Amino acid sequence: MAIPRDASNRRIVLWLWVLVAFFYFYLSYDYIHITKNDREFGDYLRYVVQLAGNQRRPAKEIRSLLLVKAEELSLPLKSEQITVLGGGDSLNVNVSYDVDIDLPLLKREIYTKRFDHKEHYRSPR
Repeated sequence: MAIPRDASNRRIVLWLWVLVAFFYFYLSYDYIHITKNDREFGDYLRYVVQLAGNQRRPAKEIRSLLLVKAEELSLPLKSEQITVLGGGDSLNVNVSYDVDIDLPLLKREIYTKRFDHKEHYRSPR
């Protein structure tokens, strides 16, 4: 039984739309997932800065706490991307890193999202 040419074209168009939808939803999911993880990292950074400022923790300890959290969230953060200035009441922490958003299956970068965080110690009122 032969399939009419018109029905065959419709199937091809349908599969193309399914493929486009797959790529779109994958990229959207990847972007939303990365943004959610960054937001969680930003909240943790705020917490660590407040805690480290109150307890006068050293820069090395702050950096290691942030690196552990970044690894837990699968964020590509390296030690040199964390800048810790001052200490105690004058503590400032800056974190900048890039995350690549890849094409599904090919694992080729199509977009790079940059995240910057600047936190400073706020004394309790």
